[in-house]
Amino acid sequence: MLEPTKIVKEALSKRTLGSSPAGQTGTSQAAQRAAGASTANKSAESNARPQTTGPRRAASDPPEPSKEKVGALMKGLQSWGTDEATLSEQAEREQAAENEALSDLDQYGDLFDNPGGGRRDGIISTNDLKAFSEGNFNRDAAREQLLDLGVAEDDLDATLDRLGQSARYLLDNKDVLNRLDVANDQRDRTDGRISRGDISREVFQRQLEQARNGDLPPGPPASNRGSYEPTVTTSNSERTPEVIAQQELAILEAVNSGQPVSFTNANGQTEELTVRQIQNTGGNAVYEITGADGHTMRIESELGASENRTALARLADYYTQLPEQHRDSVDKIEFRREPDDSAAARFYSSGDRIVFYDGLKHLNEEVFDHEFAHGIGYENDGLGENVFHYFGRLFTGSDGEGTPQGWSEAIGADAGERISDYANTNEKEDFAECWAAYMEAMDNGPEALAKLEEAYPARYAIMDELYHGGE
Repeated sequence: MLEPTKIVKEALSKRTLGSSPAGQTGTSQAAQRAAGASTANKSAESNARPQTTGPRRAASDPPEPSKEKVGALMKGLQSWGTDEATLSEQAEREQAAENEALSDLDQYGDLFDNPGGGRRDGIISTNDLKAFSEGNFNRDAAREQLLDLGVAEDDLDATLDRLGQSARYLLDNKDVLNRLDVANDQRDRTDGRISRGDISREVFQRQLEQARNGDLPPGPPASNRGSYEPTVTTSNSERTPEVIAQQELAILEAVNSGQPVSFTNANGQTEELTVRQIQNTGGNAVYEITGADGHTMRIESELGASENRTALARLADYYTQLPEQHRDSVDKIEFRREPDDSAAARFYSSGDRIVFYDGLKHLNEEVFDHEFAHGIGYENDGLGENVFHYFGRLFTGSDGEGTPQGWSEAIGADAGERISDYANTNEKEDFAECWAAYMEAMDNGPEALAKLEEAYPARYAIMDELYHGGE
């Protein structure tokens, strides 16, 4: 959790030291009562002689305040800065405002990013916050963005007003703003630029405490079936909310500690994983996942921290189910906020990377296994991976590119229709669809595997050998 902001610290200090509003050291209520009792005891002794406890007043000195005024002033001072209930409430309000501002940055960061127009770059500057707090943005466009993010139409204006308040809060509380500014900065110095990585780092620290206390609701389950409809359909193993919560806690522990953690996937397999957030000054949040095989996969995300937590937990679940010898087939995974009208996700062989579009909408086990299969296909097609081979593939359309050796012959040997409609696109898609079906059958046990082998014996033999690595 973040430390209390400056105003809260000052209030707590006043309560502890009994400070007056002017910053002078005063006395507590208990001390004042004790002093009053002591004075009363001494009054009998000094009743017969005049009091000379202070200097004589000159005629030009201002008049002394009345006893009523002094009493009222002391009562006000005692209630100001020393009442524990009042200070506690003040601290809670301050912390709530800070939490809300950070939550709004995380959930609606794109609205703060260049609100006056222009391309979003993942950086929220002080000027961006100032423009938003002053209402210098296209309100109709912002309303459309909120609708796309799932805000009800009746709540649009109230949400925009609250976001303006959050922007003003950050501008008025420089200690909070500066701490957020450097949360994930390599240079560890304020520059008036808050990145997605800064926000994610700060949110992950808070969410770890919530998860440890059981107060953090788990992320949503994946929609695993989607549009994937293989000829051989089995019952996919979906993660329960309890499993999701355990996995997300492990991810938060790993990211915040930088140390390996035990991660248990949906199949009950436990593996030591290291999940780190990489310091960077760019807009995106960047993470690395390293498994027992030693291969490190890089994740770059345009999404908010809570979405990143869900994405990392899903990726770790799917990644640890892959055979270790094939994990280096993909080096990088990217998450883009915007949809792609022609694809849910794409594999790019030139960089061994997978790009998921439209946030987390298409991140499920089938799509992951399908796209990862493209990497496995290119790694095992026997055509080479260097730049000369790449251009050779590009201009010659090499037979068998992106599929394991012998795949073309296996397609010819297996009778019947292809495993899905999309598998008819080309041989690479046929392999990717078959591999996704094979991984699903692995989740569901011997009966599901036997069903797949019976339908596609030649293809099954290649996939089984790839999975087991010639064991």
